[in-house]
Amino acid sequence: MRILVSGGSGLIGQELITTLISEGHQVVQLVRRNTNPAALTQEFSWDPEDAIFDHKDIGPIDIAIHLSGSSIAGARWSTKRKLLIRNSRVLSTQLLSESLGEMANPPKLLIVASGMGFYGDRGDEPLNERSGPGDGFLADTALEWESATKSAKKAGIRVVNARFGLIISRNGGLLKTLKIPFRFALGGQIGDGRQWWPWISLDDAVNCLSFLIEKDDISGAVNVTAPSPVRNSEFTSAVSNILSKPAWVNLPKPLIKVTLGQMGIETMLHSQRALPKVLLDAKFRWRYENLEEILRRELM
Repeated sequence: MRILVSGGSGLIGQELITTLISEGHQVVQLVRRNTNPAALTQEFSWDPEDAIFDHKDIGPIDIAIHLSGSSIAGARWSTKRKLLIRNSRVLSTQLLSESLGEMANPPKLLIVASGMGFYGDRGDEPLNERSGPGDGFLADTALEWESATKSAKKAGIRVVNARFGLIISRNGGLLKTLKIPFRFALGGQIGDGRQWWPWISLDDAVNCLSFLIEKDDISGAVNVTAPSPVRNSEFTSAVSNILSKPAWVNLPKPLIKVTLGQMGIETMLHSQRALPKVLLDAKFRWRYENLEEILRRELM
């Protein structure tokens, strides 16, 4: 199949493109920089914020997978930063959705990334794809993000909103950041450690996308997580045990609020006990269901 991918330079995107090529698919990338004629995949430039995307040059597409979005973590959320996070997701999804719908032969499937932030801070409440949105900046953004696919749905394209949990990989994301203080024996739980963290290995996240391509009967929201979410205290304890480093330097909630503001609260302290009901019902097979097993592989 000929598969269009945006966000191919990200953690999931890089692994996904490698997998798709190995499976014999032809990958076409959307990039926000100048195209590279020497790239392994065919590239086309676009600029979602200025609504620039000449889809007529791309040719026929069977599947589109949209993974683009400015980084959520890493810095406090100023008003400008929030707008960048929101626009990089909502405007790009809206432009892609409209453009695919205008094609003479639209693709049969559009997969758009989303996140656990959709659910807000829900404590110990078990969550699945039927659970409503929560409160907060990330919840509001995710709701807009997922709603931006209306044009594709109207054109008869099957749309899947892939709500990714924390991606476990040594190459980036949470684990790359978290292991640094532990290496220096400065790690510990975040806040009271009771918040639920839904997670998934990078391998399983990519395999899930391949699975969703094949499952024509799945549409709408899909929680792309392992079926075993853990509390933050369990997560940090597992990292501590594997690295043989103490987890005694806890990050208190007031300190997170002062130093990181709303970004720290929503990304580190919010609790989402999310379960992948759609994937469980569809009999998806995870490679890693046990957190310590994947952490041991990625940390050692």
